[in-house]
Amino acid sequence: MNTNDYHDMEPHPEDLALREEIARLRASLTALLLQKDELLLIQCKRIEAAYLRRFGALELKVYECWCDCLRAKRKAKMIRACRNRREQADEEQIEATLDQELAEYREELTNRFRRVEGVMERREGPGLSQRGQKELKNLYRQAVKALHPDLHPGDDREERGKTLDQAMRAYRAGDIETLRTICDSLDPAPEAAASTLDELRAEAKRLRAGIRSFDEQLEDIKSKYPYSARVYLEDEEQGRAREAELRKQLRELRDRTARYEAEISNLMNPEDGEEDTL
Repeated sequence: MNTNDYHDMEPHPEDLALREEIARLRASLTALLLQKDELLLIQCKRIEAAYLRRFGALELKVYECWCDCLRAKRKAKMIRACRNRREQADEEQIEATLDQELAEYREELTNRFRRVEGVMERREGPGLSQRGQKELKNLYRQAVKALHPDLHPGDDREERGKTLDQAMRAYRAGDIETLRTICDSLDPAPEAAASTLDELRAEAKRLRAGIRSFDEQLEDIKSKYPYSARVYLEDEEQGRAREAELRKQLRELRDRTARYEAEISNLMNPEDGEEDTL
């Protein structure tokens, strides 16, 4: 039979079932894409901002003290190594070496400070009304359906990807005017080009795999910071426990740092006669 006759035949029951399933799968995948973006672009950002406002300054102190403790521990070890080799410890050289070894930790400390400082200085605007939020989500849904590569794998990925990135930035910023402009410029989202049974089966299989993948991604996002930190914001008892835990860590790190510093002082200024025992 000529393959061109395929479209002239009465639709095969499996053909109809597959097309219906594909429509459902595409709708489900669209919902998952939107849910993922809502988590990453909106909810996680808000959770992290709220968490940093409450705990950020304390966490910053803990990390800074941890860096100081690590440096003091490493310095004591280096001085002991010099003494074991019966060498005079060059404290200036040791400090320069530590600056190099621990540079990444100081950079991370600076980055954390900037994040906390940015959150503390940022003030939330009035935001969109409930109607505006609904329109924002509907516009973003329209953009995702027309642009997302997981829904249109055969399209011009690069060009559509750039437009989708613009839509994502507008959605994150609550920029409804930009989203309106983007959506006004979009062509209607093309339907799947699959026509034969084999093509329909392959498309359904691809969409099922995509849904499984996004389900796993959503679970992964929810299991990690910042989403996992929402428990400290929603449960006051958990919040107080987190604060107490951070303060305990701070005390312990300060005590350990003080012990290392005392050891360093003793190593650099040994008592009379101690050198003879080395």
